[in-house]
Amino acid sequence: MNARRPHRLAVLALVAVMGLSACASTPSSKRVAEDMVDRMVVQGQISEATGECMREQIDEYSPDDLQGIAESADAGNTDGVAALARFERDLAACNS
Repeated sequence: MNARRPHRLAVLALVAVMGLSACASTPSSKRVAEDMVDRMVVQGQISEATGECMREQIDEYSPDDLQGIAESADAGNTDGVAALARFERDLAACNS
């Protein structure tokens, strides 16, 4: 796996979190992030160990935290963008 791939995988999970933040009838942002990680493991894009690490990192955030981060970042709020970057770093660190 090249060095850029873990970053892209973390971004993919974040896009899923942000992309669904606007719809009230969709699963929580946390559930979407967990599902994305599970899908990446099943498809062989990341190892089970990396997936477990990412799930642990996601568990550090409440569903409300992730929803707030997604909505705030989507609106361009500086604090939200910074929080989203932290979340991305947390996930990307699992591939170190």
